[in-house]
Amino acid sequence: MHVCSVCGTRFTNEMRFCPHDGQPLEEVTADTEVPIDPLVGTVIDGRYLIESVLGEGGMGVVYLATHTALNKRFAVKVLRGEIARDEEIMRRFVREAQSSTAIGHANIVDISDFGKLPDGTAYFVMEHLDGKPLTERIRRGAMGLDDVIHVTRQITAALGAAHGRGIVHRDLKPDNIFLIRRGGDDRFVKILDFGIAKVGGANAKLTRTGMIFGTPHYMSPEQAAGQSVDSRTDIYALGVIVFEMLTGQVPFDGDTFMGILGKHMFDPPPKPSEVIGHELGDIEPVVLKALAKKPEDRYAAMDEVAGDLDRLRAGQAVNVSLSSAATPPSNLGPLTGTGSQESLYEPPASKVPLILVGGFILLLGAGGAVGAWLALQDDAAEVPRATALPPAEPAPEPGLAEAAQAPTTVEPPEEPGEPAVAPFELVSEPAGALVELDGAIIGNTPLAVERPAEGQLRLVVRKRGYVAQEVAVTPHSPERLDLVLEPEEAPAPQVASSGRRRRRAPDVAMEPVEETPMTEAVMAAPMGPRVSSEVVDPWAEE
Repeated sequence: MHVCSVCGTRFTNEMRFCPHDGQPLEEVTADTEVPIDPLVGTVIDGRYLIESVLGEGGMGVVYLATHTALNKRFAVKVLRGEIARDEEIMRRFVREAQSSTAIGHANIVDISDFGKLPDGTAYFVMEHLDGKPLTERIRRGAMGLDDVIHVTRQITAALGAAHGRGIVHRDLKPDNIFLIRRGGDDRFVKILDFGIAKVGGANAKLTRTGMIFGTPHYMSPEQAAGQSVDSRTDIYALGVIVFEMLTGQVPFDGDTFMGILGKHMFDPPPKPSEVIGHELGDIEPVVLKALAKKPEDRYAAMDEVAGDLDRLRAGQAVNVSLSSAATPPSNLGPLTGTGSQESLYEPPASKVPLILVGGFILLLGAGGAVGAWLALQDDAAEVPRATALPPAEPAPEPGLAEAAQAPTTVEPPEEPGEPAVAPFELVSEPAGALVELDGAIIGNTPLAVERPAEGQLRLVVRKRGYVAQEVAVTPHSPERLDLVLEPEEAPAPQVASSGRRRRRAPDVAMEPVEETPMTEAVMAAPMGPRVSSEVVDPWAEE
């Protein structure tokens, strides 16, 4: 087990960095002292005794609890106190309870109660699942065809019921699919975490324009582009999961969040049979159809997927058309981290820069990362956006670049837009520092920021244990700045006032920036950005 020394969150051994504050995780044993959650040992509303923490995420903490009157175990999800004042997050939290309850399907986790703590923090109570996430089964290797069909068929039934009520999950992944024992079936499926579900007819009030939600390995191309989604985005995620069950690996992987999204948008998926080295029969075209780049080329509904699975299970032939399954949608523009309901080329009217939020662990007893890219919008002019930096690629040769722009006889070339301006790249040593613009956190280093058309941007770079620094970015700043952070002087040791270890506040709660002279960004010798595959959530506080 690994634990974050800053926030005390515990993770499985696969995690290397805390998604809440970016700190390296420490390996601990069962007898290692970890921070004690203040709710553990208390009774909520006179009936739910909180026994332990099952999992933590950006929105809430999941506890194991026992109903004192019924002597029955439940899982209690409590909204994080520091974000409980955000009305939109509160509505989203309540919607998770409402979404799961409204569907009322045996393969979707049941939510039985809802309430508030004395301080106003919301919580809901759901059934306690004695099982393992699908992730752990996949970790042991590729699954047999019968097991894959059995599990997938239950997923299609559950999400078909959700889609019938206008609810799109939008974060379907193996971590959110639990396998429990029900009767004689030890592969009974329970789907969790409708926390970012899109509810038809209510979504406009609950989601800000330009939001990109989901886990990068399972996001559909339109979801990666920040465009509006429907039930077919869940079908795409299901295709990724079935691919992973058949092969033991995801179809698209990469070293960065943005790199993975780019592959979903533009790279054709590999054939599962080519990955494992043997034929898989008619289930392969089913997977590839679900992974079609264009929503209209996928299955139109979960019922259609279920029908083909039933035919496969009965030994019947499956006729699947894959005419243009691998063709990227024509309206997907450059991956900038913002989105609209029509096209990425439509400029958003944004007053607040792109904010990167990731690492929401919305599981019961398992760790996982959920990346949420929020483009907070208002009626004002567009401001620069920030994106995590992928590994640098060599520039194309001049001849090739010119040839790529030459018009063809297939269709007339598009009208040329304004010349692209190279973003300003901010790299820090050590990496992972928080970057603020006008008091708003816009991401972690290494980071790319759009240059202002005029004037300057005042960026503040912070990292725990280092002196905060300010950087000015102008239209004429160099393309890259390598910033070496200076360590702070070690504070005097403090004596704890009780036997419990108190959690330290993460980077976002640090003291004000020290008064240091601000200099315009200057080019330095490249140090090579250290880009982590972990998605860091710079907001999560304890």
